[in-house]
Formats: sequence, structure tokens, C-alpha cells
Amino acid sequence: MLRVGLGALAGAAIGGLLTAALVLVKGAPLTDPEILGALVVGGAMMGGVGSWWWSRRLPPMLPHYREEHQRLRQMMQQIRANLQQMTGTRAAYPELDEILAKDADLRHKATKLRLQIERQARSGLSWQDHLVAAVDLLREGGWASFKRSEWIWRAYRVKLERELSTLGRKLEQNRDAHIEQALQRAYRQKARELASFRNLERTLYTLEHESATITASVENLLMETIRLSAAPRDVSPSTDALLEPLRQQIRAYEQALSEIYRTPPEEPVEEIRLQQQ
Repeated sequence: MLRVGLGALAGAAIGGLLTAALVLVKGAPLTDPEILGALVVGGAMMGGVGSWWWSRRLPPMLPHYREEHQRLRQMMQQIRANLQQMTGTRAAYPELDEILAKDADLRHKATKLRLQIERQARSGLSWQDHLVAAVDLLREGGWASFKRSEWIWRAYRVKLERELSTLGRKLEQNRDAHIEQALQRAYRQKARELASFRNLERTLYTLEHESATITASVENLLMETIRLSAAPRDVSPSTDALLEPLRQQIRAYEQALSEIYRTPPEEPVEEIRLQQQ
């Protein structure tokens, strides 16, 4: 509502400026109530409607994220109706709006991260890398859980791991002191590339996990309000008690984001080498 009010004020101000411009251009009287009223009221209405639409618009996100978020919105509408039936009053319930905004933000961040991972993977792959990843997947018998959208990630990760493993073997077998430092620099660089890519994947999975947790909390609240809306009003719990899990989820969201974007410690090269063996 605050954004709508500010938008209405901005629209009214624009209407006033248009009135002044009209006075300067056409010489209309500044005190003409019809002109002044029409422009100010019209500007306020347009500003309010524009702010309302802007506050409700969804940030850019992938189609399957958008579908999941729209499903969450539908559940929220049903929860509001159930709470109104339980209490007999119409309330704002800001927790519901806030959890919707958090979910939209999570899915927007996940969208950007997915696209970043895909661009990075595509730019570093050749058809031979795709073929090697396919052979590895066939040997592991992982076709049952195959997801087309994550194929490029897997192929790129396999390539980085293979190149790192090759450099590790060269380091172990090297007996030439002249190329020792060059091999170590190449190994460290490739290890950083792999660690960075793994961190991107972990961040994405964390974002998706947070969205799934939010959805599960909303589903539980929906089931609870459906059950309680059919019960006598005097035996229904307070809305504060019902909405407390969502408040906890909002606090968990803030903590999860702070942990996600905290700079992770760089993995020691020896530790990465052990993981490759």
C-alpha cells in the first residue's frame, strides 16, 4: 500500500506539472478547476495503478520456476480465504505477502544462476566433451535419472575433473624441474575453476532447496487452515500461532542467503587432488 500511495502522489505531482505546462503553452488560467482537477486526479490514478502493477509483477524467471511460484500464489489465496472464514474478519496477513516475495526473489536468483552456469558450461565444451560425458553416464547407468537441462553442466564438470586429473598425474610423474612450476600453476588454475563451478552448483541447489522448503511450509499451512476452517470458531487456534512457522521460514531465508553469498574458503590444492584420486 505504501508503494501505491507514493505512486499516486508522484502521479498527482506529474498532473500538476502538466497543468503548469498547459498554462504556459495555451495560456489556460491556472485556477481553472476542471483542468487542474482532471490532470491531478488522472495522474494520481495512473500513478497508483502503475505502482500497484509494478509491486505485483514477477521478476524474470524460468518457466518452470514461474509455474511453481504461481501455484504458491494460488495456495496463498486459499489460505487467506480460509483464515477469513476462521476469524470472520478480513486481515492483511503481511507474512503471506512477504513469503511470496521471498519465494519470487529465490526463483529469480536461481534463474540467473542457472543461466550463468549454462553459459559458462557451453563456452567451455566441445563435441568430444559431450561424447565422453555420455559414455561415462552410460557406464554408470545413470540414464534413469537423466535431466536434459543439466546435461551441459555434467559434461562441463566431467571435463574439468578429467583435465584436473590429467594435470595431477603429470605432476606426480614429472621429473623435469624446468616445467615443475608451470605444471603447478596449471594445476592450481584448473583446481580453482573446478572449485568455482562446484560452488555455483551448490549455491543453486541451496536456492532451490529454500524454495522447496517455503512451498512445503505453505502446503502444511494450507492443509491446517482447511482442517480448522471446518471446526467451530471457538476451538480454532489464533492466527498468530498458525503463521509462526512462516515467520520462522522468513528468518531462515535471511540466514540462508547470508550463508550462500558468504565467500567460501578456497579448497587446498592437496585436498582437491585427493578428491580426484
